[in-house]
Amino acid sequence: MEKTYAIVGIVFFCVLFLITFAVYHSFFAKKVDTRQVIRSITSDAMIMAIILLMTFVPSFGFIQVSPFISFTLIHLPVLLGAAIGGWKKGLLFGLVFGLSSYINAFGSTGLNLLFAQPHIAIPPRVAFGLLAGITFSLLGKLSKNKAKALYFALASALLTVAHTVLVFANLYLFYPETIGGMLASTSPVGVGTTLTFLILIVIGMGGEAALAAIIIPPLNLALRKAVPSIYQY
Repeated sequence: MEKTYAIVGIVFFCVLFLITFAVYHSFFAKKVDTRQVIRSITSDAMIMAIILLMTFVPSFGFIQVSPFISFTLIHLPVLLGAAIGGWKKGLLFGLVFGLSSYINAFGSTGLNLLFAQPHIAIPPRVAFGLLAGITFSLLGKLSKNKAKALYFALASALLTVAHTVLVFANLYLFYPETIGGMLASTSPVGVGTTLTFLILIVIGMGGEAALAAIIIPPLNLALRKAVPSIYQY
């Protein structure tokens, strides 16, 4: 049964990817020259390849810390892609992130098993990518501002926190009793479990945010200097 679900998920992924590529082509093909399109598609393919690699290589993009929860590092290439291409690319990479996490969740256990459903895995990641693209597009207009790198670092950290909030808000929307019980249990045994769960979430979110703040600004700056033609703003 799990293999059947995985095959359906892969087909679903391929169909949505083709639709996304068609939308992408309609957005960009008529607005830039051929070389620009090639560079843009190449950079997109590299970022999507990184997302897929981090998703399906064990303990690379999703780090399991307990049977019920795992930390993710896949938000990093999504943030970088959004910093390069704005909201349209952020939307694209957020979709790839969501689809990848959806397929990867098959065979998982605990809380991670809930992500083996499209409405749980995909919308928060798409919203995250869109929000990141909009934020970085606005920050990109701060030309010649000495504090620009600091703004990008702060934005990367806050966007990472927003990703965690979006994921758990979406989980609570569809599974209020399950998530509410994990986050606010009043039973003697449940209080300890809730506290452990909250500590893990805070530690994971803090680590993910710190990595984003440290890694994204210098990478963005280096790419903007090395290959400015791939930037959409």
